[in-house]
Amino acid sequence: MDIENRKDLEKEVKSRKKGDGRINFLTHVLELIKKQKEGQDFGVRVTEAEVSKELVDAIRESPVANYNLAYDSMGEGLEPLYFWTLDFMRDKPPSGLGLEQPTKTEEGFEASASSGYFGEMGARAGIMQDRSMKILETINAVLRSTVNLIYDLKEFEIRLREYDNLHSDNPTKKEAAKFALKGVWMDQVDIKRGRGSINMLAQQLQFVTLRDAFMQVKNVEDIGGERSGMDLNARVKNILKRKMEEYVSWEEISEKELRKRFEIEKKYLKTQVNSIKMYTKWIKPYLKAAQKLGMREFNTPDIVAAFNNMQMKLSLLGKREIKPEDIHPTFARYKPKKKTYACLEIIFNFRTVPYASRSQTGTHYIHTGKTDITFNAYALTSDQIEIMENQELYEDMELIESITDISLKDLQEDLDKFLREEEPEKKEKKKFKIENPFGNIGKGFDEMLDPFKEVGKTFKDIFKRESSEGFKSNEMKKYARDQAKEICYLAYDIYKKAHGMMTW
Repeated sequence: MDIENRKDLEKEVKSRKKGDGRINFLTHVLELIKKQKEGQDFGVRVTEAEVSKELVDAIRESPVANYNLAYDSMGEGLEPLYFWTLDFMRDKPPSGLGLEQPTKTEEGFEASASSGYFGEMGARAGIMQDRSMKILETINAVLRSTVNLIYDLKEFEIRLREYDNLHSDNPTKKEAAKFALKGVWMDQVDIKRGRGSINMLAQQLQFVTLRDAFMQVKNVEDIGGERSGMDLNARVKNILKRKMEEYVSWEEISEKELRKRFEIEKKYLKTQVNSIKMYTKWIKPYLKAAQKLGMREFNTPDIVAAFNNMQMKLSLLGKREIKPEDIHPTFARYKPKKKTYACLEIIFNFRTVPYASRSQTGTHYIHTGKTDITFNAYALTSDQIEIMENQELYEDMELIESITDISLKDLQEDLDKFLREEEPEKKEKKKFKIENPFGNIGKGFDEMLDPFKEVGKTFKDIFKRESSEGFKSNEMKKYARDQAKEICYLAYDIYKKAHGMMTW
């Protein structure tokens, strides 16, 4: 399956029939995306948010039952309608439908540009955005510091590797480490002495043997001795003794200081990473609030810039689990891979005229106007319900996660390396085990019964074919559809009766 972009996905969706064909295809694509995150590649390049949006649209375009209500009441607020519906969905019978805790799957509004509601919501969103940007600047600064710390620790690790080799039992490694450290000392420490450094003395003052003698000599006692194998004049010996004393002192002190600084910077790196996590938690509520306060474009003629009106859309999703034993007692032992639910979604479309009510606690807006209510019934699996419930989350969180979950994936290997604490090795205790001398007697009987086991498997396969997974799963879906239709009509009928509308 090759889906490189959003257009490929839409083309594949349109090539399938509405209903179960599109729903099953998109559910399969989501499963492939999850497997790709684990390392497998199926050629799917679209995001989980894009597929989830298409799946929600495919579910909503093919409900098993659908009812609509529309009425205009300028004297009645929107809040009583919404909360009556919410309470009726979750209250237990006989006062309600007894659905599992309903969730708000969608929420959006658009106000006309000249309305007071537009101005106040815009001001509140601006405050959230300003606070988010200040925290984001701090996160970026800490992240830059973290990257610099990682590079410093890598350099320290390279230097400390030479000190480790210096204490090695391998003579070759020890000698190579000694040459490397002497080179570091000449290039970084001794060079600061200017014309008095070994390099400058060898280049400008004709002490041509000084550099080679310094690299070959092992300690101060060997200078000029028979074991050194070097014939040096007195001036070179004096300079070489002084330089070797300085080097030996530097070698001892630098190792201690370098190891100490390495540990300090590792601890500092841990505090920086924890700071990023803390700032990320702080910024998420502000970004979410800014997203919720932001308006959505419905592209509808109901919103006129010169008018003081707005449009609002809300949806509630309730569910009731369908258990195998509800269908037939013989299904009681059946354990489906995914739970099946009869679902009811109620969508509110409000065209309102908000007016301000000012009190000591602040300014509140009361919404009155036209109400369109849609009752939809679905039969869905647990995975599909999770996507429906997280629809609003998928739309907003993709942007938020890209901002707040700072991409430390490229640095994760280094972070794990430097922040991992070495655990002491646990010694395994040897258990004294007494073997049963009669343990192999039963194996002969098992071998005698092997042919009969194969016969038993054949009969089991026959029974599986008669009551297959597909048959029971389809029966559960049919029952879930019937239950969803019943719940949907009940909600529609009782809503009209409770609000004094004509029923039949």
